[in-house]
Formats: sequence, structure tokens, C-alpha cells
Amino acid sequence: MRTQTMRIADASAVAPSGPRSARPALAVITACAVLVGCAAAVRGPAATVDPDLVRVIRFMALIKGGLALAAFAGCFWRLARPAAPWRMPVYVAGPPVMAAGAIGLWSLHDLGLAALGLHLGLFAVLAAALTDPAFLPDLSRRRSSGSAL
Repeated sequence: MRTQTMRIADASAVAPSGPRSARPALAVITACAVLVGCAAAVRGPAATVDPDLVRVIRFMALIKGGLALAAFAGCFWRLARPAAPWRMPVYVAGPPVMAAGAIGLWSLHDLGLAALGLHLGLFAVLAAALTDPAFLPDLSRRRSSGSAL
């Protein structure tokens, strides 16, 4: 009878082969989007706009910026665990697009393009999060065990 021996490698010598976190990519891309948006916002608006309309649009931009910040926080939290291959790019690209759109609204440049980017990022993040069973793992575990909330 032949026996085989197996060597166990030192744990410190073995590099981790798990999936890499996309959190740094999310942070870098969001910072770049905010910097580019701020650089574009430095210019003055192309046309004169009614001051009341400017106040309304800038108030909306503040609200949308808050939504972008919440989306960033939610995606940053979710990317601590591996996500499905199609959800990972959405979690990484959605918040920066939303932030750039909010800054574009604030600067009153290309309002249509800014609103389109903002809402596409918002809907993409919402679609990915609402269809992701692992987005709120504690909540899904409680529901599967049958306990009431």
C-alpha cells in the first residue's frame, strides 16, 4: 500500500487568493468625479438664469447630493463583501455618476445631461441593491428564520 504525504505550507508564505475589494476603486472614482465636476462648476453659467430658478435648482442639487452621499455610503458598505459580477460595476460607478450630476446641477451647466447622469446612477444603484439578496444580510436571515421584525 502506498501512502502520500502532504505538506502544509506556512500560512504567512501563502498570499490570500480571495476576491479583491472594490472599495478603493469606488473611493478613487468618486473623488475624481467630484474634482472634475468642481472644475467644471468653476465656470459661470452659459446663459443668464432667473435668480428664483437658480435657488430652486441649487436646492434640488443639494438634495440630490445628499442622495449621492447616501448611495456612496451604502455601496461602500456593500462592497466589503463580494458582490455578483454585474452588480460590482454598478456599485462602483453609480455613486460617482450621481455626484457628478449633482455638481452639474449646482453649476447650472448642461442641466439635462447632469439630471440624466444623476438619475441613471440613482436607478442603477437602486436596481442593484433591491435585487441583491446579500445587501441586507441580517434582514434576510431574520426573515428566513421566521421571526417577526
